[in-house]
Amino acid sequence: MTWLNYSGFTCEPPKDDPQPELWEIEQQFDGQAVDDLPAAAQEAMQHLQVAEQVRAGDRILVGAGSRGIAGIVPVLRAVCARLQDLGAEPFILGAMGSHGGDTCAGQREVLQSLGITEQAVGAPIQTSIEVTPVGETSLGRTIYCDPQALEADGVLVVNRVKPHTLASGDIQSGLIKMLVVGLGHRQGAESFHQTDPPQLTEHLCEMGEVIASRIPLIGGIAVVENAHKEPYCIEGVPADALLARERELLQLASDLMPTLPFEFAHSLIVREAGKNYSGTGMDTKVIGRIRVPEVPEPPPFIRQLAALDLTSESHGNATGVGLADFITRRFAEKMDLHATYVNSFSSTVISRAMLPMIMQSDRDAVWGAMSADNRAPGEPRRMAVIDNTLELERLWVSAALYEDIRGRDDVQLTGRRAALGFDDSGRLCSPPD
Repeated sequence: MTWLNYSGFTCEPPKDDPQPELWEIEQQFDGQAVDDLPAAAQEAMQHLQVAEQVRAGDRILVGAGSRGIAGIVPVLRAVCARLQDLGAEPFILGAMGSHGGDTCAGQREVLQSLGITEQAVGAPIQTSIEVTPVGETSLGRTIYCDPQALEADGVLVVNRVKPHTLASGDIQSGLIKMLVVGLGHRQGAESFHQTDPPQLTEHLCEMGEVIASRIPLIGGIAVVENAHKEPYCIEGVPADALLARERELLQLASDLMPTLPFEFAHSLIVREAGKNYSGTGMDTKVIGRIRVPEVPEPPPFIRQLAALDLTSESHGNATGVGLADFITRRFAEKMDLHATYVNSFSSTVISRAMLPMIMQSDRDAVWGAMSADNRAPGEPRRMAVIDNTLELERLWVSAALYEDIRGRDDVQLTGRRAALGFDDSGRLCSPPD
């Protein structure tokens, strides 16, 4: 990016053990997954009893978001195929709040990057940033909805149910949020987030109920993923059961969610952050950083965190960069400030867009985190290296951290040990060797 006229800060190696030995560990997670995605999606549609709600010639809006949901393309294709079998005319609407830079072209680019194209799903794709006010909350916030949802003969939303990076209630990120933020576009996202965090869930449910009452909502297709980012289950949720069933699915998703196997580390190195891993680039409930004054921080406690790169799937949206203490110049150069700021304004959590220290290379970022970890003299270093906050089956930990967690039934030592290493350009070796 041309905005960055800065080479990055260099850092001296820590005085003690600048290349500590790391141990590779493997976490054991529930591996159950859906074998046949189209069949599961067809079964979900059967549960919705769409044949009783859809007539030939009906235009059915199918909401698809910006998240990298496992199996989303075959699921959308099966949903559209079932509607077409009934003689309906389904179309996909980009339902992603402010993502894509709050432009139609940006939304289409995001969908294409996820493989969601007209050819892949077998149905037309529409993008829009137009909204219509449909009501007001008890707090005086306007509720918005895309006019195409109001004009369609039926509406289906397809989304993953999972914990939200800020909300903490029994309804978080899922089908209701797709109605409020997805169909509400940027204005809906801003209206939802302009609420004190403890009230987010209550506010979300209130807004969702208003929108559901104003549109011809058939229901939703909910995807719950296992810790390996595979579809654990795909379920059709009727409109009249949306709130009750989503609460149950959120509990399931929370139980399946991957976590770090420790509650304290001096430093955490995240190789890659990105919107395809979490709405905040790094999952706040994995790294233990919410960064909102009213919201208590969950474990683990990480003293210093370095994020080394931003994924191409993020399209420059680096929302959540402020959760890190150090990033690399490489990371900073991939940032699209406009897309990042639009998303951050919509969420109203501006601190998550603030820049950490920009370091010249991976080596400088890692050494910066290690040097600033405030360990007592002689205290062993508790350090971990992960690929991202979504794929946590395998990670590298220092010897002291391994000693803290050894003996757990869900953690195994793979037998691989290596010194923390960098190549000639200062890139962290992958895996460390």
